[in-house]
Amino acid sequence: MLTQRKEIHYMDNNKMLLGVYDNPDTTLDVTKSLKEKGYDVYDVYTPFAVHNLDRVLGVKRSRLSSAAFVFAMTGLTSAVSLQSFTSYFDWPMLIGGKPFLHIPTYIPITFELSILFTAFGMVGCFFIVNKMFWGRNTNIIDLRVTDDRFVIAVNVHEGKTDVNELSNIFKQGGALEVRERINEL
Repeated sequence: MLTQRKEIHYMDNNKMLLGVYDNPDTTLDVTKSLKEKGYDVYDVYTPFAVHNLDRVLGVKRSRLSSAAFVFAMTGLTSAVSLQSFTSYFDWPMLIGGKPFLHIPTYIPITFELSILFTAFGMVGCFFIVNKMFWGRNTNIIDLRVTDDRFVIAVNVHEGKTDVNELSNIFKQGGALEVRERINEL
């Protein structure tokens, strides 16, 4: 859902003002003040997770746990189906006097396939949701974000956003650099 929200912002706006910071607490405080003043904060780019930043930005809870549950149940179902079919219908063998459908012997394989399906499913979800397809280049706002800087990106709407006031808010908040960015559509 978050990526859809961002794409909509890209479509109706192609200009941003970026504030670069070196402190996560300062970044969080400035983001709070921008949201309180009604600015359209596009995103905050950080080299590591900043606590409560997702709440300030209004990011909804992830559906990742639901996806993991579905993948795990798919693995469990396929494991039990495969073992039941092979040991009862396809090739029934009496081993050690155990019944053909002896559920306790299914537990290790069922557990392992549940974990395997969950792991591969989550990796697939990660690549699909983040649009990380083969041959696609990333669009990084500022390369320093990958090392030690924090960047707040605010959409600038023509006629609605006062760039000077926004720039002053960034500078008063302790920004190391304030610059404009025009998005390539």
